[in-house]
Amino acid sequence: MQRREATVGPVAVDGRTIMLVARTRAVHLGRRGSGALGLRARPTHVEILDADGRRQVVRIRDIESGAIIAIALASVGYVLGVRVLRRRDRDE
Repeated sequence: MQRREATVGPVAVDGRTIMLVARTRAVHLGRRGSGALGLRARPTHVEILDADGRRQVVRIRDIESGAIIAIALASVGYVLGVRVLRRRDRDE
């Protein structure tokens, strides 16, 4: 697995310099790593530099993992609910 960070910017907005930092994870096949089997990229934080020279780092939360887990749990609950209803209909 390879991990890399990439930055977008700097962008000057309203007297501030803003940079977006993203982290990429990739699983490669082969010796040279030319073919990526899995790739995940997500923003990690935003760096803001004020006109006074103060640096502020704002972390970006990862909501994608939580959303995928919630969807999977809802799907399992739905399937189990449908099975219970079908068994009830067969028994009556």
